[in-house]
Formats: sequence, structure tokens, C-alpha cells
Amino acid sequence: MSPHLSQDAPQPDGTPQAAGRRKRPFGLYMILLLLMIQALLGLVLATILALGMAVNPDEFWTTVGPELYDVPFVLMAITAVVLVGVWRYRMWGWYGMMLLLAYYTATDAIGYFVGEPDYVSMLLNVAMVFYLNQREVRDLFAAPAAREVRA
Repeated sequence: MSPHLSQDAPQPDGTPQAAGRRKRPFGLYMILLLLMIQALLGLVLATILALGMAVNPDEFWTTVGPELYDVPFVLMAITAVVLVGVWRYRMWGWYGMMLLLAYYTATDAIGYFVGEPDYVSMLLNVAMVFYLNQREVRDLFAAPAAREVRA
């Protein structure tokens, strides 16, 4: 057995799983690392907002409003489901991740054009799209579909 084989990932060429599995590619680890960075930055922002709410709750709710909590919590739940799909090499996970990144990139572009750019988020999203579209990462998600066609 090759030193590059492990029990983590399916073979991209569709060979049976008993023959061995390929190690997760670097791009997949980078996607997960970038998402973790993005989540930590979101946590810092949420902490700052919570502190603002604790200092002056009336002004906070009239300025920010309850919609602050609706969309981020829904997006966190969707992202958690998508991450499970990405980690388990499901094609819907790859598509879901691309759709989430399209949403995040669109909101970043809107923020840029209204004069409130978030350059860190833009950079993280572009890097994740880059890694998701690398051939070695895409092949991991295409392998189950190739096996289904052969069956």
C-alpha cells in the first residue's frame, strides 16, 4: 500500500473502496481552514454586537433590529449541513458550498458598491472558490456519480 493512501477519502477513479482510499487533498483542508477563520471572525463580530447590546439595549435594538439574528443563524445551520456533505464527499455538499459562496460573494459585492466593503470576507470567499474548483477536490465529489453510472 502506498504511503499516500489512507482511510479518509474515496478513490477519484471509482475503484472499489476495498482497494484503498486516497488521502484528503490539501485544497479540502484549506477550505475547512478558511471556513474556520471566517467562523471565528463572525464570532468576534457577534461578541462585539452582544457587548453593544449589553451596554445600551434600547439603542441597539432600534439601530440593528431583530433581523440581525434571523439570517446569520439560518446561514450557520445551512453551512453546518453543507460542511458535513463536503467532509463526506457528497456532490450536494460541493454544490451547496458553491451556492453559499455565491451568496457570500454577492453580499460582499453589494457591500462594496454601497461603500461598506469587507475585504477579509471577499478574500476568504475567493480563496474557497479557488480551492473548491481544483481538479483534485472536484474529482472527490464526482467519484460517487461515476460509480453510480457504472453500476
